[in-house]
Order: sequence, then structure tokens, then C-alpha cells
Amino acid sequence: MSGFGEHYSSVSITGKSSPEKQDTQVGRESSRSALLNQNEDGVFGDSSLRESEMFKETANDERDKFPSERSSLVDLNDGVDEFFDVPEPSDNDPLDESWTSDYDSDTYSQESRQPKLNSATSLVKKLHDLAVQKRGYVDLHEKAREESSTPCCYGTTLPTDPTCALPCSWTTTDPSTFLIRGKTYLSDQKKVKAKGTLMEMVAADWLKSDKREDDLGSRPGGIVQKYAAKGGPEFFFIVNIQVPGSTTYSLVLYYMMSTPIEEHPLLVSFVNGDDAYRNSRFKLIPYISKGSWIVKQSVGKKACLIGQALEINYFRGKNYIELGVDIGSSTVARGVVSLVLGYLNKLVIEMAFLVQANTEEELPEYLLGTCRLNHLDACKSVSLIP
Repeated sequence: MSGFGEHYSSVSITGKSSPEKQDTQVGRESSRSALLNQNEDGVFGDSSLRESEMFKETANDERDKFPSERSSLVDLNDGVDEFFDVPEPSDNDPLDESWTSDYDSDTYSQESRQPKLNSATSLVKKLHDLAVQKRGYVDLHEKAREESSTPCCYGTTLPTDPTCALPCSWTTTDPSTFLIRGKTYLSDQKKVKAKGTLMEMVAADWLKSDKREDDLGSRPGGIVQKYAAKGGPEFFFIVNIQVPGSTTYSLVLYYMMSTPIEEHPLLVSFVNGDDAYRNSRFKLIPYISKGSWIVKQSVGKKACLIGQALEINYFRGKNYIELGVDIGSSTVARGVVSLVLGYLNKLVIEMAFLVQANTEEELPEYLLGTCRLNHLDACKSVSLIP
């Protein structure tokens, strides 16, 4: 076997090696082969090879360290610095130009502090500028708040347009559009076309608030209180339709008559009666004259006693009565109104209000008033600031 090893070494390695050197070389090759095989199997590792690899990796890390850190800082600046009010001095800041390569120790000692001082001064200046800008913003914000908190002039927030061409406006509707109980209704159950209205529609409001707004007729500066201050005979009938939600919308319709209400016994009974009597008599006739078929079918055109289905809060003043109709008090009504709100700016809504006549002495019925609402827009409602 030794002869075979010597012959193998002399052929494969060198032709002039001594037997001792040949054995040593073969032993080294065998040991290296064994170690490599063991390292591939994952059992043992060559410490010299691992140290070499670690040295190479460390060197590579040292070479790549600065670029990698720079890259991460760029990412940080892109992702985070935009959230800070005060920007950091940039690499192109003129302050950096004060640094030179030809300086002695004294110059370095003085100038090394100067950029820091200049940087601090620059930072203070930037903070001052930001404070001035912020103060200007606060002043504008306060001014806007003062303007927005101007008292609402009730009765003027929804414009009128008799031509029906202006979106988000109101006008009156032809009374003959609606059918009411005639003089012989108790005997023949026939209804007739209305020929006129008892009151005139004079104003409307389209409001929004974070709460339900009641008794608008009593608020200073509104149309009702302006007439009350004059002490005339004018009397107002106010219908405040309240749509609750995260934002409460109020559609407020103002009807006025210039003659004493005593000339109309049924109206006097309604104004002076209790809530139960009022709930049994107040009637609404709705009509969607323009809009989608599904909304028309949902609303219909039948007269209904609102007080039998919805909660109505009554407010009686010197020259007015106000009806706060709470749509949220009925699940069905709330669903219908929610549907209507979804199509609101595409609808033309017509309504008539009256006090229902139940006896022969009270017949025929008459309309208190009508209205036509053209393409209301929730975005154009006027906000009430508390």
C-alpha cells in the first residue's frame, strides 16, 4: 500500500519529490478533502476558512457602511421630515461654506463654534417666521369664525324664484293642483280642486345644525319678530320640517295672513286648541312633480294627518304658531325622507297644508298655503352656529 501511495504521489503531484515529502503532501490533501466534505455535510466547519470569510464580510461591510447609512437617512427624510414644522439645515446651506481646509488650530477653535451659533440663530429665525405665519392664520381663523357666527336672519336663507329656474329655491304652487273636501263632502265624499289659499307664503329657510332647532319664530332678527315689533295684524303659520341625523336639517316655511284670524273660526280653533286637537286636524298633501319614479311612488299624493304619524311640537307666540314636525319620530317616515334626501337635488317637491274640516259648518276646506321646492341641495343649507 505504501508503494502504491508513493507511486500515486509521484505521478499526480511531482515526479521528483522525496517519499517523506510525498507522504506529507498526501496527508495534507487527504485532511483538506475530509474537512471540506465534512463542512459540506454541515457537521464541522473549517475555522480558517470561516475566519477568512468573516474578514471578507467585515471588509465589505466597512466599504458599504456609509452608502447604506446615507440611503436610510434619505428614506427617513422622505417619509418623516415632512411632518416637522421646522426643516433641518440642508447640505447646501450657505453656512457650510464657512468651512475651509486651510486652517490652524486657533481658527478651527473659533470657526467650529461659529456655524453652530449661526445654525441656532437661523433656527430661532425660522421659528419666529412660523410663529408670525401661525398668528396670521389664527387671525384669519378668528375672523372667519366671527363672520360665520353672525346671527341668522330667519326667513331669508332660501331664495325665492317664481320662474322655477333657480336651483335650491322656492315658490308657490297652483292651488288647483290639490284636491280638498267640498261643501257636500259628508254626503257624497267628493273632493274638489282648491281655488286659492288662506295665507301667503312669504319666506323659507333651509338650515342645518348639530341639534334640533325649535321655535324659530321667536328668534330676534327674523321675519316674524320684525312684524311683531310693528304691532300690526299680521299672523304667521310656520311649518318647520326637521330631518334628524348627525346633521339635522330644517326646512322652514313661513305663511302669513294680513287679516285678523278671528275671521276664520276653524283656524282660530286650531291655533288656540290643545295638542291633541291640533294633531287630529293638521293635514299635509305632498306631491313630487319632477323626479325618479321610485321617489314619486314612495311619497304619493294622498292627504295625511301628520300628527297621527309623527311627533309635532307646537310653539305659540304673540303673532305666530310654529309646528316642529319631527321626521325622526317615525321609522317609516324616516326611511321615506332618507330616500328623498338621496335624490333631493333632482326633485321638484310640491306641498299644501290645511286644517281638516270634519263638520258641515266647517266645510268646505281651504288651503292654508302651498309651496314648490326646486332642486334643494343639502350642501347649500345654512349652518346655524351655537
